Order: sequence, then structure tokens, then C-alpha cells
Amino acid sequence: MWEVAGTRVSAALAPHSAVAVLGDDPAATGAVALGLARLHARTRRVYLLDLLGDGQGIVSREDAELHPGVSDMVHYGVSLDRAAHPHSGRANIYVVGGGAESPLTVEILTSRWWEVIAEQVRRAQGLLLVAAPARVPAMGQMVMHLDGIVLVGEAVSPNPAAALLAEVRSDSALHTPTGGAAISPFAPRGAAPSRARLAILTVVVLALGAGAVFTAPTWRPLLAGFIDARSTREPAPPLDSAVTLPPPVVAAPVANEASFSVELLLTASGTEAVDYVARRGDSLPAMTFSTVLVGADTVPAYRLVSGAFPDSASAEEYLAALRGDGRLTTGAGAVARTPFALLLDSASSDAIAQVRVAAYRGRGIPAYLLRDSSLVWHVYAGAFSTEGDARLLKQQLDSLNIQSALVMRAGSTP
Repeated sequence: MWEVAGTRVSAALAPHSAVAVLGDDPAATGAVALGLARLHARTRRVYLLDLLGDGQGIVSREDAELHPGVSDMVHYGVSLDRAAHPHSGRANIYVVGGGAESPLTVEILTSRWWEVIAEQVRRAQGLLLVAAPARVPAMGQMVMHLDGIVLVGEAVSPNPAAALLAEVRSDSALHTPTGGAAISPFAPRGAAPSRARLAILTVVVLALGAGAVFTAPTWRPLLAGFIDARSTREPAPPLDSAVTLPPPVVAAPVANEASFSVELLLTASGTEAVDYVARRGDSLPAMTFSTVLVGADTVPAYRLVSGAFPDSASAEEYLAALRGDGRLTTGAGAVARTPFALLLDSASSDAIAQVRVAAYRGRGIPAYLLRDSSLVWHVYAGAFSTEGDARLLKQQLDSLNIQSALVMRAGSTP
């Protein structure tokens, strides 16, 4: 019976890529979320975000202190590849803790970052599980960015509009969602809360025993990991070709925005843009280009920019300096508001970050570095005035199987 119950709950999640597991007991909620992660890890990579509290759920307090978490990802743009770490002894499961700050604030739970991270996992054909308490302000807004929810114990849905995929209840509170999987009770009628928790834990263990032997497929990392500059990679597709406009991408807001830069020139030649970055990228900070469509044309143009500034006044000073030392002629250049960029990677040291930038540039990708206030180096590509402007460069990155996320630029040049 227990094996059937666990399998039915798992089956309810099979068509989905981003699910919240919400409960009123951290231990029981964490056990159910981890059990579902183990079942789904047989066929796809699972990212398990633990919002249950300091050492109360899945990620231990010691592990939480060693790795960045959800709050660091939302506030500082830390990549999922850097924050997620393998769950001890479990292949294909990667866990993320809450972070240096509480992940249960209204600011974090209402962030558009959830929409971005869900889409990243969906594109990678993985599963995002978010284990969290149900009774938290703004939790109802967060779950609307996901595919649905699983309720544990006596928890109620924080948002009636959210899709209810499954419930793990005692039989006195059992409810089968309309059109959902029929789920057997996990605890006998009238069981005390402590016995209900024990029953839930027992179910998870027994459900996992049904599939103890399996081979976990090998998945490529969700975001670009450490790229060896000496490795041989396929070249980027030709830049000077007609393009089909892909769907828009959505930015996740981050703190300490660097919203302004200086536009150096606009060219119709992708080769010239790549060469310009190669020749001057080391002498001009945050040197990059964005691919834009001019007028009604379907042939892209390339806008080269430099710098990352929090306000237009700082960008004006930089523009004046470029003109003053002869790097731009009088009247050339302009201040541009470019708050968006594609986040490629993050690194904990300048040396590693420089290697990654060099590797990306070697493939024709206009990568550059910004360092945030917590001394994390972020590798970006492009600088865009609107979210729509990022679509063409993102299409090129997708064609190279390079994962990227549209974010608000943050930090300053090292």
C-alpha cells in the first residue's frame, strides 16, 4: 500500500518541471520532498530548494554555511550551478539551502526570479522541487510561478488558483484533487501528529525501496560550469545572417543594479564586433556587444558598449574620459541605459572568472565580468536596454547549448 501511495504521488508530478512541496511540519515536508526527489532522480536531474528553515529540513546547517542559497541567488545573481551541490550519497539530486538571509521574505517570494529559474530547469528537462512552509506571507504569489503544489500534513493551499497536484494526508483529511491522482492515506485515521510524521517517513523509505536499483542518466550542467580555456569547442554560428526572432526572455531582478553604460559604436558586421571585443576588451571595462534589429530588417546589427554604472552621471564622466584621452573622438559615443544582461556563470575568484571569460570570448561570445558587494564575480554577456533586446543573443547561446539567464546587471568592474 505504501509503495502504491508513493508511486501515485510521484506520478502526479511526472508531467511537470517546477513543483512546490508545502507543509506544516518541516521534518515531514522535507521527507516527502526528498522522497519525491529520489524517485524522479531515476529519470531526470532534480534540483531541491530547501526553504524549511535553518537545519530543519533537507540541507544541514553546516552545508548551508558552506554554499550560497536561494537568497544569494535572488539578491546577487549567483548561478544555480554554483549554489546547487550534490545531495550526500544520492545521484542526480542537487540541493540548495535558504542562503545567508531568510528566503521567506516578501521581497524574495514575489521576485520574478522564480519564473526564470523554473524556465531554466524546464529547458534542461529537469525537475525543480521547492520544499517550504505553507503558512508564509507571499507564498501564494511564489507558487504561481511554478506548475503546481503538493500539500503535506494538514497544510492548506496558500493560493486557491495554484494547481493542486497531490496531497499527503492522514485519511481524516484526505482529498483527491479534481483530475489528479488518487492517493492512498499515509497514516491511519485519528493518528496523533507524531505518529503521522512517522508514517510519512515510513512511506518515503518504502516507496524508495521499490526502485533501489537504477541507473541515473548523465545530464549536462544547467548553467555553464568551469570551462577549460584549452578545450576545443565548436565555433559560434555566423553572426552576419538573417534571424528568426525567438520568444521573449524575462529578467530576474537583483540588487545593486548597474544600469548604465557607454555606447561606443554600432556596426552591421558581427565579425567586426567580435574583433573589437578581442582587441579592446582588456583595456575597456565590461566591454561587450548586444545584437539588435534595426528598423524592420531581419539582419542583425551589433551595438558595442563599455562600462557598468549605477547612474547616468557616472556614465557621463566615463564618456568624457574616453573622449579626453582620445579613445573616442569628440562627439562620438553616448550614454545608454542598459539594465539587462545574460548571466552565464559565477566564480569565487578573479583568476577563475578570467579563465571563463577568455574561454567564452574564444567562441565569439561577448563575455565580461562584474563583481558584486559580496566579492562574487559574475560572467555576463551583452548589455540590453530592454528585455526583448536580449532575445537574439540568447538564441545564439541556446544554439551552442550554453545556458544563460536574463537578469538585471549588478556589481561593478573589478
